[in-house]
Amino acid sequence: MKIDLFRNQEITGDENSYEKKINSNEVYDYVLAHVEFDLPLTTWKYIDKIFYEIWNSKIGLGGSFYWDEIETEVLLEFKKQRILLPDNYVKNVVHLILEYIEQVGGIIE
Repeated sequence: MKIDLFRNQEITGDENSYEKKINSNEVYDYVLAHVEFDLPLTTWKYIDKIFYEIWNSKIGLGGSFYWDEIETEVLLEFKKQRILLPDNYVKNVVHLILEYIEQVGGIIE
């Protein structure tokens, strides 16, 4: 018996527990439904791009991380690129992205 440690569930047969691909537009819709501030599409695209790059370069499939680590990494990248957005907004959006990924059981391409 194989166990998916991330979701603490049994993996049956040839099942790939990380098959669900994440669509950026669906994530954006999810984030918009849960934030209490204005998040323009251009700002979303910056966050999405930075998140995607950090996810692929530092975490990758099966890598481990703490949620606050990736929030901090995205925030630092924002500051390096001199993109002005309150820290708590960036952290909130990244948290919601991670929450969405966890809920749908997906991977990012």
